[in-house]
Amino acid sequence: MKITQEPTAISYAWMPTITLSHDGYVRLTFDAFQQIPLVQLISGLDEDIPAEPAQGASLAEITGYTEWVSNTAPPISIGWDWKLQALHNENSYYHRSSEPRSNLMLTDAKQLDLGSEKTAALLGKAIDGFDWQTGVREFISNRYAP
Repeated sequence: MKITQEPTAISYAWMPTITLSHDGYVRLTFDAFQQIPLVQLISGLDEDIPAEPAQGASLAEITGYTEWVSNTAPPISIGWDWKLQALHNENSYYHRSSEPRSNLMLTDAKQLDLGSEKTAALLGKAIDGFDWQTGVREFISNRYAP
């Protein structure tokens, strides 16, 4: 999965034809998907998590969501939940805490669906292989800054 901040500066002449199926899915092979740049559409904090009473010293749990899209027609959309993992040594990091949600159905070379579970697993592997955390951190900082 490629990440870009400037979707309009990219030439898509090399890409396969992308069509929307009757069931709402965009169908592509995993290899074709990996060539399509995605940009961050939105990221946010979960604000509806019930507060649990603190018992002694504890670290606050911060969770949220992010959505990334392609600049194709039709667009590909992939979203997932994340959690900010705070460590006791003052370092923290974002990690994906859910399976991806998407309008993409991955196919094999014969254009047969891989199925929703295998598609989610492959998309998760792609997500985990790029630095989405920096974009989310910057988006959250800008969106919720005073």
